[in-house]
Amino acid sequence: MPESSLLETTAEVSVAFTGFIGIFLVLATREGRFEPGEGWSIRLIVVCSIAPAFFSVVPLILGYLGVSGATLWRVSSAVILLSTIVGGPYMSGKLRELPAGQGRSLNLMFWLGVLAAIACVVNVLGWPWAPSGGLYLVAVWSIIGVAAGNFVGLIFSKLL
Repeated sequence: MPESSLLETTAEVSVAFTGFIGIFLVLATREGRFEPGEGWSIRLIVVCSIAPAFFSVVPLILGYLGVSGATLWRVSSAVILLSTIVGGPYMSGKLRELPAGQGRSLNLMFWLGVLAAIACVVNVLGWPWAPSGGLYLVAVWSIIGVAAGNFVGLIFSKLL
């Protein structure tokens, strides 16, 4: 599978980003507690930084099991969609904890999430393009973008 090195790199970036976030959270909590609205952001950052490592390994495992071609990318994209369907209601329920002013900063995260969902749906349906590793990587990197955008927002709220 030609995309295997990109998937491995994506998993490595995801794990490194998760570690960096962990160090930041430990140092930030020493200075004081997070506000209630920031708890949701922290959950989103952690989930969206760990999940791409798992999602990067799914096609590699399926390829090892003999699944290939369009079926590989359809099943892998379906895994992302199913996890979104299961985890989405939990995370959206936590949105009610956010202070009123924080909703504007979630705009980037929302559109990156929409991009990931569209890429997965296109891969699962195979329309208008055939399922591909490129669309799958767009979805996985969009999830990393959600974590990174939220992380930058959290850092600026702590520094400013």
